[in-house]
Amino acid sequence: MKTSNLCMTLFAALAITACSEENEFPQESAKDPKADRPDAYTSIAINIPHTTMTKAPSGRAIDSGTADENKVKTLHVFIYDTDPPHTPTVAEFTVEDNSLTPQSSGSSTWVTNKPIKTKKNDKYIFAAVNLNADMVNYITTNGLGAFSYNEFAQEISQLADPTNGFVMFNTSYPESTPAANLYEDESLALTNRMSIPVSRVVAKTAVFKANDFVVNGGGKMTDIKFGWRNLNKKFYFIQDKRDGIIKDYNWENYSVSDFERGSDAINTYLSADVPASFSYAPENSFKYSLGQTEINGVTFISVSGVFTPDKVISTTNPTPTQPADFTIIDNPNNSGKTFYVVRTTDGIANYFVNGTIAQQYAELCSNNTPGMPSYNGTYALEENTFTDGICYFHIFVNANATSPQAPYNVYRNQYFKVNIHSIQAPGNPSDNFDTGEILKPETWISTDIEINPWEVYEEDYDL
Repeated sequence: MKTSNLCMTLFAALAITACSEENEFPQESAKDPKADRPDAYTSIAINIPHTTMTKAPSGRAIDSGTADENKVKTLHVFIYDTDPPHTPTVAEFTVEDNSLTPQSSGSSTWVTNKPIKTKKNDKYIFAAVNLNADMVNYITTNGLGAFSYNEFAQEISQLADPTNGFVMFNTSYPESTPAANLYEDESLALTNRMSIPVSRVVAKTAVFKANDFVVNGGGKMTDIKFGWRNLNKKFYFIQDKRDGIIKDYNWENYSVSDFERGSDAINTYLSADVPASFSYAPENSFKYSLGQTEINGVTFISVSGVFTPDKVISTTNPTPTQPADFTIIDNPNNSGKTFYVVRTTDGIANYFVNGTIAQQYAELCSNNTPGMPSYNGTYALEENTFTDGICYFHIFVNANATSPQAPYNVYRNQYFKVNIHSIQAPGNPSDNFDTGEILKPETWISTDIEINPWEVYEEDYDL
């Protein structure tokens, strides 16, 4: 009896506790309350940013892209309930297994050949093309939060992969898809595909020598190359346009560790050439402030060339003391040889093939020797040594951008076609010549830049 009374007492206490907890702290069921809704289906058609158009938009420059840029190998579709807990549905389609095919030969519209099964709820639907395993793992781990403007680190070689395809995401953050737009019949879903435009997450550039290209500065420029520099290490999967202007994670401020240098050195093209290679860069959107924005936060194009001066200054006097000790002679060196520069205040770049003579010349100038040009400051030979004749120039793109873009920003899926009209030699002896300086227009190189959207939109779709 004693044991029985104890059992009854414990049972009553547990029952009271359970009732109390239910009344005071209601617990959400572990089961998704929407799980009992009927199954529903959708299928997808993605429109990559390349098509053959019947009519180009008025005034819009276009670039159809290369075969590598338009390659589609995989499609991941991430579907989330709009309401918490944002239950996910993930589907993968591949060209290899024939579940993803072009709508027709040469089309930029790719269609899925099997429906995606989910539940009949309002949804957010994301399409991602050519993802690598790191991206897939990140998204499946973080769910809808992965698309909530969280930066993701990825090297440019993985975003612009000629073998596995260029990474693409929804061109804009998707609007909610109503449950009514999902089908309870699989065949209806396949014949009424949902169309999602996607964009590559990188920008590209090619640099051309214009028909009137000229090198100023008294010499010849050869082996002119280009490539993006100061590349963002991270990016958003979907562009952040919420404030009416495109922003990324370093919009307000940045750290030098946010960027990698970039090393592309691609030969420049003649004006009539069809480029075979491009330099690619992740998006870099920052808040530009005139007279305050530093180069260290800007993505720009570096142009290098090998300069050979026509004339150099020389002397046979081991201890020159006056202008008459120096003579101007034909440069005895061929292309690709190191030279030295003394830039005097009259705006002239004085060339030397002997560093000691350059130092002697600069010292006489800075000492205000009669007859010598003026030189301000202390001459540093190492800062004026053009090793192997290589010199550098920087080009800052998108200077005149207006909302939703910002000046000097680089945006995804844009093609910056740079035409060089003139170069004022010798430029700078290091590719890091303006590190830490305030952004200002380039004065050593004259260019015009066509900013193409790197995309062409078909006017009609039959899905």
